[in-house]
Amino acid sequence: MKKNFLITTGLIDTWEFSENNFLLGKWCEFYEFNDFDKKKFKREIPQEISIIQNTYHWDNIEKKLADYKNLKNIHENLLEIISSKLSIIHNINENKEYWRVIISNWLGQYITIIFDRWETIRIFFEKNNNVKFYSNFISLSDSDYPPPSNHEKFIRNSNNDEWNYLLYLRLLRFLNIQNLSLIKRKIVKGKLKTIHQTKDSLIDVNIIKLVDNIISKFAFRFNKIIFDTFYFPKKEFLKICLRCKLIPSIYSNFFNFNVKRNSLLKNDKRIRFKKLLLEINIQDKFIRFLLLNLHNDIPESYIEDFDMIRKKILPLAKKKKIIFSMHSMAANDNFKIYIAETKKVGSKYIYSDHGGGLTVISDEGQKLDPLFNLNEKISYKIIRYDRTEKNKSIYFFLSPTLPIIRLKKKKRGDNCSIIFVETRKYPVKFTTGPNLDQSINLFDELTQFVNNLNPEIKSKIKFRTKLNLGYNTERRFAEIFGKENIDKVSTKNPLNKTISKSKLIIVTYPQTAFSQAMYSNIPTILIINKNQWQFSSGAEKTFNDLKNNKIAFDDFDGANSHINKYWDELDTWWRSENVQIARKGFLKNFFNVKSNWQTEWSDYVYSTSFFR
Repeated sequence: MKKNFLITTGLIDTWEFSENNFLLGKWCEFYEFNDFDKKKFKREIPQEISIIQNTYHWDNIEKKLADYKNLKNIHENLLEIISSKLSIIHNINENKEYWRVIISNWLGQYITIIFDRWETIRIFFEKNNNVKFYSNFISLSDSDYPPPSNHEKFIRNSNNDEWNYLLYLRLLRFLNIQNLSLIKRKIVKGKLKTIHQTKDSLIDVNIIKLVDNIISKFAFRFNKIIFDTFYFPKKEFLKICLRCKLIPSIYSNFFNFNVKRNSLLKNDKRIRFKKLLLEINIQDKFIRFLLLNLHNDIPESYIEDFDMIRKKILPLAKKKKIIFSMHSMAANDNFKIYIAETKKVGSKYIYSDHGGGLTVISDEGQKLDPLFNLNEKISYKIIRYDRTEKNKSIYFFLSPTLPIIRLKKKKRGDNCSIIFVETRKYPVKFTTGPNLDQSINLFDELTQFVNNLNPEIKSKIKFRTKLNLGYNTERRFAEIFGKENIDKVSTKNPLNKTISKSKLIIVTYPQTAFSQAMYSNIPTILIINKNQWQFSSGAEKTFNDLKNNKIAFDDFDGANSHINKYWDELDTWWRSENVQIARKGFLKNFFNVKSNWQTEWSDYVYSTSFFR
């Protein structure tokens, strides 16, 4: 009789191919992901494997929304605790709001990651509490994955099979599940069979960035207003800088520096941090697990390297400035420490939306924010593109500044462009759209949809996806339809170019790319599974308007029929009065680029120089 083996990740060595393999999730299917070398393991892996799939816990939207509310509360309570402990080990007198700027986003991601894996295990054994299970564990330890140097490295680790395997092993041991036996396998770490791990795409270095690196050092000293990692059409940005008497710079690498630790100096801060957390008496098992493991995973930039980063930042933080930013607060620890320090001298941090799209909300009508409303809590002002949001005093509504707004209207292209986005193999934050299983199902439906298009349209298909996050949809699409049907992302081939070469644009998510396509006024279609997106009332109404005018679809069959029917006369549909009214209604609410957008922005930036 076959034994039941629990599989937690895509590490091949943890599988038992001759037994029943119960998979915690889609991410376990190593043969489905990235660059798995099928030839290399052909002899070791049978043609048929006994596999039993597990249902993903956030497939249930009601549970997802309830968990969001719970995690938001846990995050706020833990932030209070951890802030006080960090102040103690660094011997500084800083409050929770100081540490919120620096660690809040990392902590929110960490709590979400642990909770996601925790719930996957808890629910699996609740459903199978009378079944005996085994699970192989291999000779990996936490020392094989020491704490990441910074937040960005933490994100890369969290999409790694080995790191997640260790996390699941910690959870299984902590939970001490009675109907699970762990079986040790002796494997040399260097011979561990795993797939190549996903790496973030490298952005090409270009001459503009090299020049900006040189200019930024002088600009930072001189400018009272700072634009950090900001999207702006170059010509208009130069005009704004000229009016406001600023040296033009977007500080693209200004805060991307490393610090060298003196290995001879004793640094016991992590040990002290661990002891302080262990002194806390918490009854809740999940929070206890968090406190027991935080010291293993918190980045060195918050512990060992914090003093050195802060020392380098302090001279920069002394001058009061206005800082506009879109991205750096997400994971750049040097920038976060700078903002925390410079706010103390009266500097103002202004966060700006970087994209636009239909708003996703929680069950309480608030925006479903993976950052747990971090920007609302630390910003002086927030520049919003979504005009349907409640007009809070902190919000200021301006035109989007993405490069698409400078797109010159040329002769329309011939391509039928498909814009797709992958979901991460392992969730790293609270997702506001499809999970991994749903994203893979969407891709499968998409390929069938392409197969059902008329041959002429099919020959014009160009598939574009921003990043390979594990499933490698670009490679899969090329294997089915050919490499000539791939539109590769690069600095030389930005989205604007894809849009300008298109006769029709098909987008599979209701966010930035869809907004840009709609703005271009090139025929555009949105295809989503609506049940996977929790829209606000304003977004819901807009989606229905788009659907009634065949701009949005919640099934591929309807989109297929519409495209096959109108391909030779797209303008008959697209230029019709009702379709253009629906399009303009979407843009007015979610991507409202005013004709005087440059003046609008210039006036606002100029006015910030008088902020006190």
